[in-house]
Amino acid sequence: MDEQQPAAAQSAANPNTLQVANSPQQPANQPPAAPSGVGGSGGGLPYQPMPVLAAVLLAAAGVVIFFTGGWFLVEKSSPGYTGGGAAAAAGILIVVALVLRFPTLIMDDSPAAGGEPSAMRILSLSIVLTFCLIMLRTGWNMGTLPTVDGNWVWLVTAALGGKAIQKFAEIKDK
Repeated sequence: MDEQQPAAAQSAANPNTLQVANSPQQPANQPPAAPSGVGGSGGGLPYQPMPVLAAVLLAAAGVVIFFTGGWFLVEKSSPGYTGGGAAAAAGILIVVALVLRFPTLIMDDSPAAGGEPSAMRILSLSIVLTFCLIMLRTGWNMGTLPTVDGNWVWLVTAALGGKAIQKFAEIKDK
């Protein structure tokens, strides 16, 4: 075909191509290219680590820790929230930063093997993280570790047991 022909004329002559303005031709029988990620940066969740955002969250956790400590040293009083609340906030920021930096923590397989985020891993992480943060906050504020009654134990057991059963079922399917 002649290079001066408009794209519409080229598409009409060859029905196996799809012409989009300012884009190279791609045969219709090939799957479209994968999206380039968040903001066109070539990556993004869940397949690419996000070290900058992880560093920002780690820095925020550090600010919470050091601001709270500095406030207690200077003012000799609480900065409007408890030390346990600061510890819990720093804990959740650190865990979220780890997941953003190492997204394979929540994936069922490596990205190269076609792995995707596992809903059960995310759910298990959320349940266990919630339990740990409540215990951390309560223990920090009381000065001793709180007693764990049977209800919390069943919740954590259900989360971890569900993950084990799900993994066993995935292995059996393969």
